Amino acid sequence: MEELPLISVVMATYNGARFLTEQLESIYGQTYRNIEIIVCDDQSSDGTPDILERFSRSHGLVYSINPTKLGVVQNFAKALTLAKGDYVALADQDDVWLPQKLSLSLKKLRTLEQDSSTNTPALVFSDLTVVDQELKHLHPSYWKYMKLNPDNVKLNRVLVENVVTGCTVLMNRATVQLAIPIAPEAMMHDAWLLMTASCFGKVDYLSTPTVLYRQHAANVVGARSMNLRSKFDSGVIKIRNNRFGLLNEEINQANAFYKRHRGKLECCPEQRNLLEQFISLKKMSFWKKKLILLRYSFFSNTFFKSLNVLLRA
Repeated sequence: MEELPLISVVMATYNGARFLTEQLESIYGQTYRNIEIIVCDDQSSDGTPDILERFSRSHGLVYSINPTKLGVVQNFAKALTLAKGDYVALADQDDVWLPQKLSLSLKKLRTLEQDSSTNTPALVFSDLTVVDQELKHLHPSYWKYMKLNPDNVKLNRVLVENVVTGCTVLMNRATVQLAIPIAPEAMMHDAWLLMTASCFGKVDYLSTPTVLYRQHAANVVGARSMNLRSKFDSGVIKIRNNRFGLLNEEINQANAFYKRHRGKLECCPEQRNLLEQFISLKKMSFWKKKLILLRYSFFSNTFFKSLNVLLRA
């Protein structure tokens, strides 16, 4: 019988005691059994460390408490460095995983690897079911709720908008090794990981939801569907605050990625050119910027989002 590869599940916690036990139980309850859970805690002041210690004693969970606060992105980055598995999954502290999440994701990921090798970065993500804090279903598909197109994982699209929800990700070790350390300019850890796999490897997805995506008042990132009035109000706030620097953060992230992988990009001229053109947007004139956006299809997931980028960039 083929030996099952080890999957490391990495989690970044901070004051997550309210939902953490339920989430850890759902991970340890996976149909795929050969796992380790690595948790880095960012100096929680609630009962989170006590829960981690309890699972350490009962299940062998490995955890550490940061001596100084790192923030969510660098906390995940630290956890990634501690993972020992051939494959690595990301987990948030407040969701619930469906029982076959890891087995389904690994099957899809190994199919990707069959066409190349384990040395080629590969990443798989999935849809989610949106639920409230009591796990009551709010929407069967996070992608439809947020109007996200999971096919938009080519580098030109990834540079503008991240369609991957980190807590659904499973990736091979080649992706992790190439991605860490995660640059301070990274907007989120999942955006940086997706950029790595999209640029140098392969990305695919499962349409089946694998996570109950819990929405509550303390979400760092969540499912926020905005009606027209909300979008208008958001636009007014940006105008008042002179926040017209659309894509500035995305460009800074891309520039950090480009500098990190400048040598490796010599072997990927198409990807290198996309990055260079995107980074150059910051210094272009008004009309040339629009031309480059159109020429290279630096678009978001929907027509209105793309129009917003085109008009404001």
